[in-house]
Amino acid sequence: MFHPAAKWVGTDRVDVPVIRRRFCVNTTENATLTITGLGYFEARINGTPVTDAWFLPFVTDYEPRDLSKLQYPLFDKTTHRVYYHTFDVAALLCEGENELTIALAPGFYRQHEKQEEGECSFGECLKTIYTLTAGDCTVFSDGSEIWQESEIRYANLFYGEVIDPAAVTGEQYPVEIANAPETTLCPAIGTPDRVIRTVIPKKLHTADERTVWDVGENISGVVRVTTHASAGERITLRFAENLSPEGKLDFHTTGGHCTSANGKPQIMEDTFVADGTDRVFAPTFVWHAFRYFDVAGEIDTAEVLVIHSDTPVTATFEVPHEGLTFFRDAFLRAQLNNMHGSLPSDCPHRERLGYTGDGQVCAPAAMLSLDAKAFYEKWIIDILDCQDTVGGHVQHTAPLMGGGGGPGGWGCAIVLVPWAYYRQYGDIAMLHRCFEPMCRWMDYLDTRMENGLITREEEGGWCLGDWAVQPLPPAAYVNTCYYIQCMRLLEKIAPLVGQAEKAADFAARRAVAEEAVRREFTVDDEFPVEYGGGVFAVWCGLAGRELADKTAAYYDALGHFDTGFLTTDLLFEVLFEYDHADTVLSLLTSEEAGSYLYQKRRGGTALWEHWTGGYSHDHPMYGGGVRTLFTHLLGMKQHPDAAGWTHVIIDPKVPQDLPWAKGSIETPLGTLAVAWEQTEYGLNLTVDAPEGMLVEGV
Repeated sequence: MFHPAAKWVGTDRVDVPVIRRRFCVNTTENATLTITGLGYFEARINGTPVTDAWFLPFVTDYEPRDLSKLQYPLFDKTTHRVYYHTFDVAALLCEGENELTIALAPGFYRQHEKQEEGECSFGECLKTIYTLTAGDCTVFSDGSEIWQESEIRYANLFYGEVIDPAAVTGEQYPVEIANAPETTLCPAIGTPDRVIRTVIPKKLHTADERTVWDVGENISGVVRVTTHASAGERITLRFAENLSPEGKLDFHTTGGHCTSANGKPQIMEDTFVADGTDRVFAPTFVWHAFRYFDVAGEIDTAEVLVIHSDTPVTATFEVPHEGLTFFRDAFLRAQLNNMHGSLPSDCPHRERLGYTGDGQVCAPAAMLSLDAKAFYEKWIIDILDCQDTVGGHVQHTAPLMGGGGGPGGWGCAIVLVPWAYYRQYGDIAMLHRCFEPMCRWMDYLDTRMENGLITREEEGGWCLGDWAVQPLPPAAYVNTCYYIQCMRLLEKIAPLVGQAEKAADFAARRAVAEEAVRREFTVDDEFPVEYGGGVFAVWCGLAGRELADKTAAYYDALGHFDTGFLTTDLLFEVLFEYDHADTVLSLLTSEEAGSYLYQKRRGGTALWEHWTGGYSHDHPMYGGGVRTLFTHLLGMKQHPDAAGWTHVIIDPKVPQDLPWAKGSIETPLGTLAVAWEQTEYGLNLTVDAPEGMLVEGV
């Protein structure tokens, strides 16, 4: 932890100041540095970075600010925290004099230019607090530090960096003793960003004196270039997902249609000013999301550093089917590109926000596919922090950065994500931590009901049901179905956390909502199947096989998806659960508009925000159904009353035209692998389960 006398120090005068502190130690044993910053920090001792992690500290709802400046104004009171990190620095110190340098950058903390969701800035002064100990020596931030300008003359997370070595004067300035944020300092939990891999891009052609390069896939990260250009020559790199028919960068899907505070389009761009020496340039405090980039100016080489949260892919999946393979691969690419600072974002370029709707849909598939336990532990706490402490309202983004959504598919993340986390990892402590906030959220939803239906949320904001297609199923229907499902889950959670007496109340409230949905949204006791509308009723227990069968028949005839992202997520589950694997395979074989292969045929490598393009081409929200490739197609299902994969039921749902499938997931007990093959004698099924796992169905 920090020394009691440690102070926040920094400045508000430049984008990237470098704080410097010289100190002496008589030993390098047991040396640690505890540090954080607002916004991002990069700490070095004697010139060497103290960590290979990028974009620290993890993004949070750092401290209070004026929420009325958001596009959809809020007046909620939320909880705030800032994470600090502790590093072993013994190997970086030497006996005698040493130097600690801390570069600071705006990150999400000081953000005035991006205007998509309104004014989201927290503060003006970039600042740090630290304590370094080595043996009996303690050094801490106290105001004796100086700061200098860095080579980075401009840094904005959404726009890019300008690096100009010649502009550094070396002049020193005293730091300011900054106000401590109104927040709670906490030891970091989560998963840091790192350089995961490198890609050598392919040079395509030159257009308008700019050389266009292709990475071959959508990635998040930066481009590192080498150059021996003459002093003063400017090298600019711009980034986009797509090319225009003329072969130029098309910025529309990455934010080029959005206007910044200064009236310019939101375009990702880095500028490097050569100094006449052989130089390597790369930004430090931004990431970009792109497949293509162009370069104006003289460079020798370009290398792409793929950067995202260090959550390795732990699941395997193989099938002889292009549609299934692309669906899974494109989801993983989009999901990983959107994992930064232990925040699952909607898109990694235009908004970069932790939308609770996108996040809750994708969380189960991500937990099955990735080493993501610490990542989602941190994000669940973000959701809890962003709940209104007075009324129980849950925001549409966590950490809270504005944005619109709805009470069901978005706010119900406070129930659905902790439940998915418990089921995946068997961590009952998370349910204990979340139960009371879950209850306050459901109480809040009761205040937004009319005649048993959820009809509104916060005044002046959005009250969506689903999103991303038209027409959408009625919002009150979708939101009330989410309410019903969450009440069912709370009935199960209550006895698990020692509050079984509350289950009856949850059941009674659920029954009122169920009656209201049947009353308002059925015709002759039947729910509509168009646009996937029936899946919500099946999912929350209001209907069963008959409606699932009608839904399958509808999509067999239609031949493609016509659904919003919430509906699509549940459609996979409902079709598989009621033995319509052939319909799923047919949809994943389709190349029509409204299909995943439609996107691939048009150059997509990650999932799109809309079925036919238009906006982001790096949006994971339509990929939540990937979880069913494991739970249903391969048949790896947990027993309904189990958690942490202690008790599984192997029950694969086998499409007639898929000859074989195999895959594995990592569970808390070890690797669970399933393979099946259709033969003339029937289904040949192989299961490899870890010791201690109870397996049924084989």
